[in-house]
Amino acid sequence: MTLPKQQASWASPKFTIDCLLANVSRQLEADGCVFKFSEAGCTPTTPDQMAVGNFVKVQLWLEGEESFVDIRLAEVRQVRDHWIELELIQVSQNDRIRLKRFIDTSAAIRTEVPAFIDHLLVRV
Repeated sequence: MTLPKQQASWASPKFTIDCLLANVSRQLEADGCVFKFSEAGCTPTTPDQMAVGNFVKVQLWLEGEESFVDIRLAEVRQVRDHWIELELIQVSQNDRIRLKRFIDTSAAIRTEVPAFIDHLLVRV
């Protein structure tokens, strides 16, 4: 059975973003790079190859952690210059808890309100 085109695009995103969380003030900001997957393999690419509505996977590294937060599905909301704005759609319960704990700890150190964890801004 084949998946409809719309379902296939989110079932196996052709882009993966590998990034390190850099700022958690009002919103989550990360620095990273974009990889495009095809039958030929994995190649680095630029944000201009992405479009609003594309689905991506994200490997979000947290400082001091040995494993990344596995964001299995995110949707591109905006691409501007070297910035990609993402809406996080599918994150495991454990990874969501790790991310929230990291953000809450960072906010407590700065005595700020924690960042909203369903959006991520990535500079590539």
